[in-house]
Amino acid sequence: MSLFTRRAVDDAALYGEPMQGTTPREIDPAGAQALLSELFDPGADRLAHSLGVGRRAEQVARVLGRPSLLVTAAYLHDVGYAAAARDTGLHQLDGARYLRSLGASAELTGLVAHHTSATVEAAERGLDVTLRREFPAPSGELLDLLTYCDITTSARGETVTVDERFEHIYDRYPPGHLVSRSMQHAEPGLRQMVSRIERQLDRPTR
Repeated sequence: MSLFTRRAVDDAALYGEPMQGTTPREIDPAGAQALLSELFDPGADRLAHSLGVGRRAEQVARVLGRPSLLVTAAYLHDVGYAAAARDTGLHQLDGARYLRSLGASAELTGLVAHHTSATVEAAERGLDVTLRREFPAPSGELLDLLTYCDITTSARGETVTVDERFEHIYDRYPPGHLVSRSMQHAEPGLRQMVSRIERQLDRPTR
């Protein structure tokens, strides 16, 4: 049994609750990839997508000089879809809770909890108050950069345009589906964010 799995088993009784007396533990990009390999089957779309978003974040972090926290969060942003983490159905919240149970830092869990307009889907599910209470939204630009990497990476981990990404999402979830409705609501803001970051990537500042 791995370190990640042992910790998850030890903390199972506290799953979904704020940890008391747990020392925050940094999970680096390599550890994030190792965790993904434990949680997802080889060849699974979720694994391919997560690895692709992580690679995208590595490029963005290198160009803009951003910390490895961005890369770690990118690899782990969809960990809430793993069977070991699923609970509420809101993968951002489930993933953040799961990482918290492993002792991950508040900075990492906050990014995972709020990526890609999580509050929009949370409101659809009646979980917006819970999400904000347990994981305050991160300040600064890292959340936007994480979301950018997610929204420009396909289900199979390939870099795509924002148009292609939304087309894939709407193909995956039929009209009227909760996820489809949430993404339609969030789409204008996400498109603006992508345009802003792409301008920044064209003219990187340190």
